[in-house]
Amino acid sequence: LRRRVVHALWPPLVLGLLSAGLAAWLSWVPSLLWLAGPALLPAGLLLARDAYRNLGHGLHGPYLVTRYGTARRRTVVLRRTAIIGWTVSRSPFQRRSGLLTLAATTAAGKGSYKVRDVSVTRGLVFAEESVPGLLAPFVRRSSGN
Repeated sequence: LRRRVVHALWPPLVLGLLSAGLAAWLSWVPSLLWLAGPALLPAGLLLARDAYRNLGHGLHGPYLVTRYGTARRRTVVLRRTAIIGWTVSRSPFQRRSGLLTLAATTAAGKGSYKVRDVSVTRGLVFAEESVPGLLAPFVRRSSGN
């Protein structure tokens, strides 16, 4: 939720600062234009909450299900036997938060389907449960924990 809220805060703040700068620099720009940014803030926060509510993944029998988005909500149902690999990616902000994005690679459709903002441990366990043995050569398990 925190990541979604931060993503929602940036555009209105930048818009407000840019319009305030333009209003101060150019005389023909209305001086109250800077209020457009803060006025959009409640809508952005509602969209961030909606994006968080729509974020999820799971296994349902022979299928992997992942969901994300807000204005264009997307739900992907993928047969687990069609997964031929996993791509693990992490942005610097995800690293700080202990999250990652998994991409289930397939030979059909778009080529890969993402499971977004999953904790590192849960994400790797989820990938291993989805296609048992596929990650085994690449995961080092710690002994004693």
